[in-house]
Amino acid sequence: MKIHSVKITNFKSCYGTQEFIFDELEGLVKLSGPIGSGKTLLCEAIQWGLLGTVKGQTNPSLIAWNTEACEVELNLTSKNREIYIRRNIREALVVEVDGKPLMASSKRNAQTILEEDLYDVPKLAIIKMCLISFNGFSSLADMNPAQTKEFIDEIFGFKLFTEYNWIVQEEKRTLQNNVIKLTAMHEDNLKQVENLQKKKEEQQIQLDSNFDLKALKEKRDSLVEEGKQTKQSLTDVDNKYTEEENKIEAERVEFFRKKNEYATLGRQEKSFINTFKDGKCPTCDHEVDPSLMESHRAKMLEYAARNKVEEANEQATSARLQIKRNEHLEATQPFNQKIKELRSAIAKIDSDIAIYNNNVRMINENYDELINEHLTKIGDIKRQLEESDAEIAEWLEMEELLTKTLRYRLLNTLIPHINKSIAYFINRLDQPYRIEFDQEFKAHIYTESYDREIAYNNLSTGQKKTVDISIVFGILQNVIANVDMNVLVMDELMSNMDSEARNVMLSVLKDSMGEGKSIFIVNHAEMNDDYFDHKIRVSLHNHRIRVKLKKRDEPKDMIVRASRYEKIF
Repeated sequence: MKIHSVKITNFKSCYGTQEFIFDELEGLVKLSGPIGSGKTLLCEAIQWGLLGTVKGQTNPSLIAWNTEACEVELNLTSKNREIYIRRNIREALVVEVDGKPLMASSKRNAQTILEEDLYDVPKLAIIKMCLISFNGFSSLADMNPAQTKEFIDEIFGFKLFTEYNWIVQEEKRTLQNNVIKLTAMHEDNLKQVENLQKKKEEQQIQLDSNFDLKALKEKRDSLVEEGKQTKQSLTDVDNKYTEEENKIEAERVEFFRKKNEYATLGRQEKSFINTFKDGKCPTCDHEVDPSLMESHRAKMLEYAARNKVEEANEQATSARLQIKRNEHLEATQPFNQKIKELRSAIAKIDSDIAIYNNNVRMINENYDELINEHLTKIGDIKRQLEESDAEIAEWLEMEELLTKTLRYRLLNTLIPHINKSIAYFINRLDQPYRIEFDQEFKAHIYTESYDREIAYNNLSTGQKKTVDISIVFGILQNVIANVDMNVLVMDELMSNMDSEARNVMLSVLKDSMGEGKSIFIVNHAEMNDDYFDHKIRVSLHNHRIRVKLKKRDEPKDMIVRASRYEKIF
């Protein structure tokens, strides 16, 4: 990542607009000024412009007092893309990539795209490498392994592993807490299912005690069997009476036939008599034998008498048939009554069974619905538990990678380079020592011939200083070589050192550090300008602003202290 320029407007103690063009500030840059003048403001503005946040500070605290617009503009190159960023606390974030607006749904989304897709330096590396404090270097060689490890982690960004691992731990902890909650929910739902099943069984038992279903079914079967027997008895009676009635009915039909037959013959005789009633044939007018007429009259009377006899027989037979039917009705009435009573009893049992079955259905519906809801939750919880277990396994692998595998491999590669750089600077300072860090981050100081090890506390003050300088620059050289950002700020690099030591350090720094970078050296002690490529002085000056202390007050002028950056050379 190469930052070409930054423009700062009303940021903290910077009133108005200040612009820094880093393409014109390559090399060592001396950033001097009194305490509290705003020397770290530049770095904070860069951090806020890139990341939208400054550690330990809220956005409102970044606005210069009583100003409306706090703004930072950045022009940079990253991943071979030209990027323009304008961040204003009161307005939307503006990002342009290769001259085209970045399309994002929100400020947060735009920031995510910047950090994940466009920046070639991680967020934590920007935070840790943009502002580097070297307070505490003087005792580095005397640190215990844990302290040295913490320092190296901080300087080289290995703390990224710690912070990433913290994220891993938090994610793992969150997942584990979630597993605990899910497990509790799983057990609770299982208990709920168990309780519901128990209540369901209790209600079923209670229902069975109120309805003896087995007895009801046995009683019904008995009534059905009795009904079958009654119907069979009724059928037997019906068959017997039907047979007798059929015989009587056959007699009646025969009498009816004979009656009709005699009636027909009688009508025929009557018709003959009527035809020849005048004694003559109506057709030929011949005389009819009177004896013939008497014969036909006698037959007519005979047929009439027989008709009456058969009619009487028919009526008598019909009366017998009605009597038989009445007898049959009387005989079948007890059976029909019995069948009716049996049907009523069976219907009552069927009603009771239906009530029982309806109650069973309601019990099942009520409890099964609740049970199924819990079973569905249990299934979902099991799926979530499986997913959480899988995620925890992944985070455990990440933890192993961050805390052991990857970090140790990097350190095993880095420590020899640090030792080599330290040896280079020891030689540059013409000192008769050898300094090495082992794999446990412990510093070892040897005589030039390696014939014995020397304790740091046994060194003189001057010897300690040269040892510290060598370690500082051995580490610093590797820091600069491994930070892919052109703007670096070294705060308090040479604190508590005499002028000779500072000059040596600046000389070595100028000769040994990477090209194409703007390395800002911030130090309150005096430093020789000859070692610097550029010098910027920060001062505080009175700045007049117009304010209203209360809503109803008239605006008035007030004087505030504002930072002013002045390039000397």
